[in-house]
Amino acid sequence: MEQNLDKIKNTLKIIDNIEKKYKIKRNADVDDPLLYCGVAQSNIINDLSEDVKAYFSEPYKPAGKSAFFKNFFDKFMREVGGARVEQTLYRFQITEKIFLYCAFWPWGTNPVKTSIRIGLICYEQNDTKYFSEKLKGEF
Repeated sequence: MEQNLDKIKNTLKIIDNIEKKYKIKRNADVDDPLLYCGVAQSNIINDLSEDVKAYFSEPYKPAGKSAFFKNFFDKFMREVGGARVEQTLYRFQITEKIFLYCAFWPWGTNPVKTSIRIGLICYEQNDTKYFSEKLKGEF
């Protein structure tokens, strides 16, 4: 578990990096201990994507591609709430049951803004509890 914790913490360095480089504002209303949510201007998403790829690799679900079947049959996709065509989802597998993700969710009501979400998905409740305690303040 400890080596997974180190791997996760190393990947979470992206949060500080993108906040400073792109001046992304954290959404203070999000209180999930395993989720970061920020808001960015949509015109920086292409540049931001290059930084995210350095941590997460290529998108698991790129913008412009349908995820219709994945939304129903892929456990990971269901855990993040699915993805629409215009959304981008990156995934970094820690173990078979633990994933970090980064998602770009363009605002439907204000397409000049995009929510940036970085979170940890654990399929086991014990893992969620462990990482919630160990990663307090990291997101």
